[in-house]
Amino acid sequence: MKAKKNIIAGVLLMLITISGLSAQRNIREINFDEFFQTVLTQNLELIIEQYNVSIAEAALAASRVFEDPELEMIFPVFDEDEFSGFPRNIEFELEVPIELFGKRRNRIRQARAEKYATEAGLDDFLRYLRAEAASTYIDVLANQLVLERMNLNFEQLNQLLEVNRSLFEAGEIGEIDVLQTRVEVRLFQAELFDAQIEFSELMGEIYFLMGGMAEDSLVFRGDIPSITPVIGFRNLKEMALDQRPDLIAARRTVEAFEYAMRLARSERLPDISLILGYHNEDAVRPGPGFAAVYGGLIIPLKFSGFNSGEMRMSRFELEQSRAELQAVTLDVEAGLLTAWEKYQLMLQKRLLFTETILQDAERVRDAFVFSYQQGDVSLLELLEAQSTLNEVFMNYYEALSQYANSVVELSRVSGQWLIEF
Repeated sequence: MKAKKNIIAGVLLMLITISGLSAQRNIREINFDEFFQTVLTQNLELIIEQYNVSIAEAALAASRVFEDPELEMIFPVFDEDEFSGFPRNIEFELEVPIELFGKRRNRIRQARAEKYATEAGLDDFLRYLRAEAASTYIDVLANQLVLERMNLNFEQLNQLLEVNRSLFEAGEIGEIDVLQTRVEVRLFQAELFDAQIEFSELMGEIYFLMGGMAEDSLVFRGDIPSITPVIGFRNLKEMALDQRPDLIAARRTVEAFEYAMRLARSERLPDISLILGYHNEDAVRPGPGFAAVYGGLIIPLKFSGFNSGEMRMSRFELEQSRAELQAVTLDVEAGLLTAWEKYQLMLQKRLLFTETILQDAERVRDAFVFSYQQGDVSLLELLEAQSTLNEVFMNYYEALSQYANSVVELSRVSGQWLIEF
């Protein structure tokens, strides 16, 4: 029994030692602000989305262009002797088209509203991107804690296996205890591999958000946000309905289609063109020639204006955009209510896990270790206490990440950033 006490004393020393993740070369530590700045500058989907704003700005500039005038020039071409007696004409004619009935004004207003809608769409993309980056970062921090705890537990089980082997060789315990411990080690090692695979998949999401693979191994620093004060639901709803980018984009889209309908209505009416010309003609000799300056007006016969198809299409697009605005508004209200209720539930769950619970679980495990040292409990009871301690920490990390992610989701739905790392 004394030999058993001496061997388990080494186990107790090992149990209070916390091991970190395996040491790696070229490790670079990064916090959330650095990570998100990298996302803002290198994320490929964001770069693609930003081009939409540039395209909309170019479309607005193009909408301001006036229609091009036309210059027609006619010169004499007969220079041979057989045509020497024919009149020689010189003619210049300038045609300037003029848009009427507010066509250009409505076209510019439509392009401007579309640009505003595109800018709001970019802000909405950033709202989603920031929430995705924060949620992924929280998951990474939680997975780092899980891996750290699982590596510690794996080392403890391996140490216990070595202790039991020594006890078996000393005749203190039977072979079945050694076999049972070895089985527990292998089963837990399989769980550790699964956790490492999950972390590798999560790192793939990180690299995609960052727009490329990092040269160094990244270690993410920071604490998972704990209890976060959040303003009331009514204030969040008011701000969401007033400031959420997708609602702003939907309103701007309705505005753009209103101008598009006005433009379609005015397009049914004809434009005009002003003509200014000069004509100089030699007469057949010996008769006199003549020169004249003239002006005119071209009024096209817009028979196509009787076709109301374009007008009807614009009206239907406007009605569709208004229905989409109502759908987005309802989505904001319903999504915010769901996110708020989830936040409240996750807050209550988070409050269940305190430092006291973790300390109590460790005290229970230590008590079982001491009892095992004294021979009062079996190996299975000790392994169960060890498993319970590990499960308590896993549930604690899960509650932390679930609560923090609920705040991130509430931030995304409300359009107000409510979480800080």
